[in-house]
Amino acid sequence: MLNIKGEIRKKYSRVDTRSKKMYKNTAAMIGIRGISMILTLISAPIMLHHVDRADYGVLLTLTSIVGWVGYMDIGLGNGLRNKLPEFIANNDFNSAKKIVSSCYATLAIYVALIITVFLIISPFVDWLEVLNSPTSDAKEIRELTNVVFIAFCIQFLLGLLNSILFAYQMPAFQSLFTFAGQALALIALIIQVFVFNITSVLQIGAVNSIIPPLVLFCGSIGLFRTKLRKIAPSLKYIDLKSVGGILGLGMKFFVLQMITIVLFQANSIIIARVVNPEAVVEYNLAFKYVSLLTMIFTIVITPVWSATTDAYIRNDFTWIKKTISFSQKVCIISIIIGILMLFVSKFIYGIWLGKDAIDISYSTTGLILLYISFEMLYKVYGTIINGTGKVFAQMILTGIIAIIYIPLALLLGSSWGLSGVLIANVIVFAVNYIWAKMQCNKLINQTATGIWNK
Repeated sequence: MLNIKGEIRKKYSRVDTRSKKMYKNTAAMIGIRGISMILTLISAPIMLHHVDRADYGVLLTLTSIVGWVGYMDIGLGNGLRNKLPEFIANNDFNSAKKIVSSCYATLAIYVALIITVFLIISPFVDWLEVLNSPTSDAKEIRELTNVVFIAFCIQFLLGLLNSILFAYQMPAFQSLFTFAGQALALIALIIQVFVFNITSVLQIGAVNSIIPPLVLFCGSIGLFRTKLRKIAPSLKYIDLKSVGGILGLGMKFFVLQMITIVLFQANSIIIARVVNPEAVVEYNLAFKYVSLLTMIFTIVITPVWSATTDAYIRNDFTWIKKTISFSQKVCIISIIIGILMLFVSKFIYGIWLGKDAIDISYSTTGLILLYISFEMLYKVYGTIINGTGKVFAQMILTGIIAIIYIPLALLLGSSWGLSGVLIANVIVFAVNYIWAKMQCNKLINQTATGIWNK
């Protein structure tokens, strides 16, 4: 046993500093994300059995729509994520503090405008029609929409902290904040349902929406007073002109974020419109189950982006190739585990959600597994591409894919229901994987030219 420990220590001592930092974050995230996933699985059956299923589907769809706000930061978050490592590598904390302060100020102005415009428009929108839920209470759904939207906007502003943590290669803290939010939300749900017998989707949804930004606010104060004090935002460091320095790359990421909305967030809306809100519940529950297999993979891949930025700046292509090889192995293992999960899915659903609570077909679970598998394969290479900042080809190609996806999903969904929408997902993620692998190989072999090197 002592010899084994000694060998592990020797191998670890030979690992470069960048990889050590990545491994430490990965180890911490495994524990945090694991517990977070358990909390998510616990909350789902409570909602399923205590809230009207149509209203539950409305809440899931609404959360998906409002979640789009988190991608609409005009590229500031990801631009900052790629720019900060340069300042950190050069120990230029004055410039880092200036850009952080300016990004927060710019985003605050942007969020204030979004909230103002939304509150003006919201009273004139028929939310029951948008969410395809004529049986729900119109006033309650409108109030829920307003609360959820404002909470998400605030979370979106405070979420700039996550980009900073990624730039510092400290993603474990981001996972910790997510875990704290989920834990508090679960406690709040249990108290509402079992202590006060509350089943109102308005109250439950509002509480669930308010908790995450509250956690981020507290976390921001704590980190900017300790580990991140050198770059803590300050009013006297605000220079809105300096933001222009990251908007070039940031706007490319912004376009990619808009495309991501279509490819990752549109499912619930399309399913609600083409099928019904109850089908959204089936999709989301099956997605939660299959997403268990992506936990380890996501944990492994999350620190790679910012670490790749550092390696690319230093022309350390050997490290990038080793990281891709390791990510591929984790991805393949995850897919194999996913196939086993598919075979036992009916049994697990019965234990998790309760016998006969809801019928989730093998086809739904299998198609979600297939498109998530292609998504993971894409991320092996897409994360490296993002880290290099060479995202112009990604912007064009995924844009074309996103344009094709919506009519394809609507067409197949109208013919085959939920399965049709999921087949459309499989097709677009398979295409995404193919081009990403092609560009990534060109970049790491230093043969990228033209559109592949922009």
